Amino acid sequence: MGQPNRTLRVAAAQISITDDLACNLRTILDAIQRQAARGSEVILFPETALTGYSPTIGHGRSASEWPTIERALAAIAQAAQEHDIWVLVGCEAWVGTHWVNRLYAFSDAGQVAALYDKVHLTRPDTQYYQPGTEQVVLDLKGITVGLQICYDVRFPEGYRALLDRGAEVVMIGFYGAAGGTWKVPVLGAHLRSRAAENGVFVVAANVAGPLQIVVSQVVDPLGLVLAQANQDCAEIIEAELHLDRIADSEIRQDFLSRFRDDGRDD
Repeated sequence: MGQPNRTLRVAAAQISITDDLACNLRTILDAIQRQAARGSEVILFPETALTGYSPTIGHGRSASEWPTIERALAAIAQAAQEHDIWVLVGCEAWVGTHWVNRLYAFSDAGQVAALYDKVHLTRPDTQYYQPGTEQVVLDLKGITVGLQICYDVRFPEGYRALLDRGAEVVMIGFYGAAGGTWKVPVLGAHLRSRAAENGVFVVAANVAGPLQIVVSQVVDPLGLVLAQANQDCAEIIEAELHLDRIADSEIRQDFLSRFRDDGRDD
């Protein structure tokens, strides 16, 4: 039996991202401090918020830059601990032989709680990153949170896999900008659909443009938008998630009890 009246105060940071690591780090640390002061329990940053996004920059980073990136990640972890807030931040990561497009989850104790490497790479991504192979969930204050990155939203199988692992909230970082603005209603609909078809909250943070293809937003398990950023604006949106709302999702109950592919009857 679930715990009654569980809540989670979330923030999604729609920030400007450059190829300047130090500049990005300052923006991230400032947002962490401000949102902790406002009572947020977790803040989500966009895809590659720390390093910048190589397909947009137009060149990949050298492996020799990895120690500097690691020090920046350590500074983010320290800020999470100092300000008692969970931090989810996108970053290109060197894994010894290649780069991956990664979402880091730091706990409010400054520990790495989870790592998720983007599974569904766009064609430009494949020039710079190797794909991840696993869907990832983590325990955030007793709430099961799934992780996704950008293009993953186009593939419902990943969300079903997260639901099968008990996900109640899915957090997704985007670097979706600089063209293709016809996607704005399409990707917004995807976020609402993924929330509604799985009975999960979806929290999405995108880079602050220019020419965003999706705006940062928070969606409830029925597909209703709780908070939404403005187009091409640097801003942080907030919402309080009431986890008991998940019980209102009939499709979640039906999938878990009757419609799983493996025929389980839980």
